[in-house]
Amino acid sequence: MTRTQEVQMLYRSPADFCAEYARAHDRGKTDEFGAVSTLEQVTVVSETADTARVEALWFTSGHQPEAGYYDVLERTAFVLVKRQDGWRLHSEEVLGYE
Repeated sequence: MTRTQEVQMLYRSPADFCAEYARAHDRGKTDEFGAVSTLEQVTVVSETADTARVEALWFTSGHQPEAGYYDVLERTAFVLVKRQDGWRLHSEEVLGYE
């Protein structure tokens, strides 16, 4: 029987998480229908001594034959928790479109 352990990246601070997230998503991504999503910003929206909330804002534009052209903003929220060895990602939630 093998046991797998989830590996989580540690961050020095919530701002470090923002920088790493932006670096990892610095190029637009295209879905299977040709819509292109670009990371607009990633920001620490609140921070306490042991938790932080970060939001990423994605801009997506595309075309659907039935609906035509569209532009949307999508927000994703991240909750980070502080441990003795650094900050870890605790949860991620898609907040929807604007």
